[in-house]
Amino acid sequence: MAFMSEIVEREFMGKGRGKVWTYLIMMILLVAAVIIVNVVWNNPTRASEGMKSFFGLPSWALATVTFAIGALVFWLGLKIETDWPEAIGAFLIAGSIAWFEIIVGWDHFELGLVVMPYIIPIAVFALLLMYGMKKSA
Repeated sequence: MAFMSEIVEREFMGKGRGKVWTYLIMMILLVAAVIIVNVVWNNPTRASEGMKSFFGLPSWALATVTFAIGALVFWLGLKIETDWPEAIGAFLIAGSIAWFEIIVGWDHFELGLVVMPYIIPIAVFALLLMYGMKKSA
């Protein structure tokens, strides 16, 4: 029985090539996180301005880049055994959708219900996770 729990406990990483992809993606995410934290820590004003414009592009450009990165990570997650890249990609996509809602105007998405702007990104996240689980089963 103890042996069975060890197998279940490690299944989220996948096998063979899936583990290599897991470590590679984790390394890239950690390096990106360190760079972002370093920029924010050293110059918070610059980081705040960077959120308003991305390389001189309009304010929605960073949300679009986040959406594209999320879609790429989600797509790569569908190609490998592990499930967590799909969750990270779905989270980035849902976060960028919430960001677009803020850019456009939170009130435009209420549609008669005050909670609707909150429900849209959560529903997108849940639907993407369900799709990813169905594809990997």
